[in-house]
Amino acid sequence: MSVALRDVPAPEPAEGFALLDVAFSGLCGTDLHICAGEHSRAQPGIVIGHELVGTLAAPAGGLAAGQAVFANPMMHCGTCDACTRGLVHVCERLRSVGIDRPGAACARVLVPAGGLYALPDGAALADAALVEPLAVCVRAVRRSALEVGERVHVVGGGPIGCILALLAADAGASEVSLSEPSATRRALAGGLGIATVHPERPEPVWDVVFDATGVPAVAASLGRWARVGGRVVVVGAYPPAPVPVDLLRVMFAELSLVGTRIYTRDDIAAAIGIVASGRLGLSRLVSEVVPLVEGVRAIETLRAGTALKLLLRP
Repeated sequence: MSVALRDVPAPEPAEGFALLDVAFSGLCGTDLHICAGEHSRAQPGIVIGHELVGTLAAPAGGLAAGQAVFANPMMHCGTCDACTRGLVHVCERLRSVGIDRPGAACARVLVPAGGLYALPDGAALADAALVEPLAVCVRAVRRSALEVGERVHVVGGGPIGCILALLAADAGASEVSLSEPSATRRALAGGLGIATVHPERPEPVWDVVFDATGVPAVAASLGRWARVGGRVVVVGAYPPAPVPVDLLRVMFAELSLVGTRIYTRDDIAAAIGIVASGRLGLSRLVSEVVPLVEGVRAIETLRAGTALKLLLRP
């Protein structure tokens, strides 16, 4: 699948949706999979962009036009077993703006009206563009049951991996390290103050191990990073096929293997608070803010692995 800049019709108001004037749209690994034709749901011609922040073009959700908002791109069905139990973030038919509906790599987009979060006055919208990936990490750290003083290792040095490392340190981990085969990404992580270790020399000394890769070749080695009684948290999305896992290590060392998927309302609220506080310095993750007209170049840059996080600006 190729990537191109195209004119598309401006979205019209629709019931259940709000019109958002996009300020920034973040690009991530999911967008690369979509652009490569590797996503199981995204269809050719879709406008990408599910990390979105902007201002309301019209009143919606009890908020006035012009209000700066983060928009949750996810849409749940409301009728599956997960939804009826209140677990809407793991809806069996979960859909997303930028994957199943036109996304935010544009000037104006329709977003679910029930997923609007007013941003604090004076919030930097470029920083708020990182709320979505940060919320993913907030959820993962909560799922890990990380305790103050525990040691944490992160496998994978992309934006999610780096945010996980920063967030774990902020949550009280006594030591945090990261492994990543790319020298460029190791250097980027090091620039954030994250200690990096050799990716092919696992040491089973870590209480909590976060897998931020989604790379099948990594799965079998995850248990070798965790100490006896440790927890392995799968954060990166794997392809929809079985992958090898060392279940004997899971059994013998009594490891806990934990899954985590996107975020809840509480996770989003926490992420907005963290961004507003500025205490993680997340703006350091943004390698470049790219004008929308150079979006194709942005995808090529991200695919080349020479940048950490790129934001598109209409």
